[in-house]
Amino acid sequence: MIDTHAHLLARDQEKYPPSPPSGEIKPSEFDDPMTAEKLLEEMDKNGVEKAVLVQRGSVYGFDNSYVCDSAAQYPERFTAVCSIDATREDAPVMVEHWVKDRGAAGVRLMELVKGADISWLFGPVAMKVWEKASALGAPVCVHLFPWNRVEGLTSILKILDAIPEAPIVLDHFSNMNSQAGPPDHGVDDLLEQSAAYRRVYTKFTTIPLGRLEKAEVDTAAVVKRVVELFGAERVMWGSDISQSEGSYDFMVGLAQRATAGLSEADRAQVLSGCANAVYGKGWR
Repeated sequence: MIDTHAHLLARDQEKYPPSPPSGEIKPSEFDDPMTAEKLLEEMDKNGVEKAVLVQRGSVYGFDNSYVCDSAAQYPERFTAVCSIDATREDAPVMVEHWVKDRGAAGVRLMELVKGADISWLFGPVAMKVWEKASALGAPVCVHLFPWNRVEGLTSILKILDAIPEAPIVLDHFSNMNSQAGPPDHGVDDLLEQSAAYRRVYTKFTTIPLGRLEKAEVDTAAVVKRVVELFGAERVMWGSDISQSEGSYDFMVGLAQRATAGLSEADRAQVLSGCANAVYGKGWR
């Protein structure tokens, strides 16, 4: 298994000071933080070979130092995905810095303050970010929320028309309404249009799976529907550890249960093959 969505928290807050965009932080999160070393222990215990360290922007903002330092310290196990503020004029320079200079395997765009306009994804500077990431061969993760999902996916379709070679990873199944029930389980026209581009991938994590389990909805049916749409080679799993509630054991178990309805070959693609295809150059 490869975890494509692990969040870290540093124990050393002087070296890696929290800088949440919202200005709020929960001190209790640092009582027993999910450090790189702790994550490695959890991975070894659960049979997870490698992980993509996704910057936890809600805690560290756009200073990706800890995920990049951790990936550099454990290059055979970790690679990093860095958050970029695509509303700043220096955003394309920061993409080059984190990817080319610091060795990150990809970047991530998301709304860090609720209610922000879509310029963080599809503005004049953001388009330069997309162009720079595409030129570097760096996949771009996009985290959409229920309130900006339609506008976000609509913008992504325009981005794909302009830069069709851009590799995109839709986090958390694009926050589709996965509790909608059969036959489509929340798959809608916008997601189908996005999936028509072969460079678009999607990722499921504890965010949609946890909601489904709480609602007693069959997670395997939802995952199977998305795999039917994208193909197993374009679907990946990530834990969302330290952001979502639950232990790492629980999250790995969720992934295993959610993929139980797939063929052996498709399950292998979803649990590791797709991750290797997208981020394989990041591990050394």
